[in-house]
Amino acid sequence: MLVLRVYLIIIFLLYVLGFASAAAASQPRTASLALSVTPLEKAPAATGHIPDDSAIAAAKQAVVDKPKDRGARFLLVQLLQRAGRLEEALAAAKAWRVADAYNLVVVRLMGDLLSELNRPKEARRIYSAVVELLPKDAQAHRALATVLKQQGDMETAYLQLKSAAEERPEDVRLAFELADAAARKGNREEALQRFAKIISKGDAPDAIVYPAKQLSAQLLSEKKRSLLAEGNTDAARQTADEISRLKVKGGALNDIKVFLTWDTDGSDVDLWVTNPAGDKIFYSAKQGRFGGELFHDVTTGYGPESFTATAAHTGTYTVQVNYYATNRSAFREARGEVVIITNEGRAGQKRIVLPYRLFEPGQTVTVAEIKVK
Repeated sequence: MLVLRVYLIIIFLLYVLGFASAAAASQPRTASLALSVTPLEKAPAATGHIPDDSAIAAAKQAVVDKPKDRGARFLLVQLLQRAGRLEEALAAAKAWRVADAYNLVVVRLMGDLLSELNRPKEARRIYSAVVELLPKDAQAHRALATVLKQQGDMETAYLQLKSAAEERPEDVRLAFELADAAARKGNREEALQRFAKIISKGDAPDAIVYPAKQLSAQLLSEKKRSLLAEGNTDAARQTADEISRLKVKGGALNDIKVFLTWDTDGSDVDLWVTNPAGDKIFYSAKQGRFGGELFHDVTTGYGPESFTATAAHTGTYTVQVNYYATNRSAFREARGEVVIITNEGRAGQKRIVLPYRLFEPGQTVTVAEIKVK
């Protein structure tokens, strides 16, 4: 009988301790964690052998045999680029553009090569030619906006996205990108209004609506902090109510949040986050130990995909981007941004934007590590 009582007491204590631990974990943190982000790769590390002269000669012959074949043209430029023969790659790209002037792929390739050759002014002019060639093409404006964002020119990127949205007002994903650009250039109220339109749109996919709610919660949290600093407690309370109505999992206070976007349709790019326990959180395992969670697996292009760790654990979180697949035959590259936010919703909030490029399906780039102390 005594043994049974001792056993029951132990079970009760374990239950209480477990409940207390869970309750503590569910409470929002009031102080910033020691979180640091280390940027790593912008593109996959070089793999395989450097193309030899015979491979390049074969690619050149393929272009001669089929001068209108975009795949052959692209392969030649890519092989020359991988071999480090950048001037030759640029010459091949220029020859391609002469034969295919309205192809956005070759224009952007020329800009990339000029950037690698440390000729930024020429690169910028080439990138701008994308929209000069196709001024009414929303995709052209969108492609230029991606490049401008990666160069840090958010103001001009915003204008390009605004032009694209005017051409395609029904494109809710484009509306999301424009709202995000408005937020990143400091237009908080405009961004909140644009996100609110997406959230209230009855037929918008949840894969867009939910990240719109996440970003709205961030902006509203910043607004609330400003109002409290001004002593305007009534307005701060109303803003807190707005955050609650969004019903964002984890709320607006999270230790780690990661967003992934890319700039092509018909492509499937995936966000991978490996937590300190060694769990890889991705499309087929959206939750790991410690509570981190992936929201949505976008398979048709652009994203966004997001990861949230409301209460991060000590150790390292590794952030990767994997190029899963594409249905595009000629230009197979995918590029975009990973945005990492630490101490979300607190005074110590930090945001880092990490551009990346993936050249072929199957490639993976490790963009950052997040260390938690």
